[in-house]
Amino acid sequence: MSNPVEKMTIKNLADELGVSKNTVRNQLVNSGFDLAQYKENGIIMLDKELIGVARSIYRSKTSQLTGNLPVNKAGNNFPLEKENEFLREQLVEKDKQISELTEMIRDQQKLTLLQQQKNDQLLLENQELKNRKWWQFWK
Repeated sequence: MSNPVEKMTIKNLADELGVSKNTVRNQLVNSGFDLAQYKENGIIMLDKELIGVARSIYRSKTSQLTGNLPVNKAGNNFPLEKENEFLREQLVEKDKQISELTEMIRDQQKLTLLQQQKNDQLLLENQELKNRKWWQFWK
């Protein structure tokens, strides 16, 4: 990835990984490291251990985002084909989910319509009862 360095600032490591320095700092703090002990003249200098931890966290996060597929740097198309296949499978799965949700919404709309019709019928019956005269209640 890069040549082994004894110490490195958070900014340098963030630039190398292509993320913000706050992202690197937050990842290390969330991993349980106290960065205050690594300060030298107000600048946090990461040692080899912290650099390795940050890189491994970054690698694990990027592999989760890309579906554990290798990044195509060598120019071969095999990993891209795998990634395309993976994305197509995801699209098919999402299409199935969308169709299921659409069907559920349609069913819910039918149920709502039936309930509304029942409510209208009850309101009509109630109105008819209100319009009766007092001597017609026992009919």
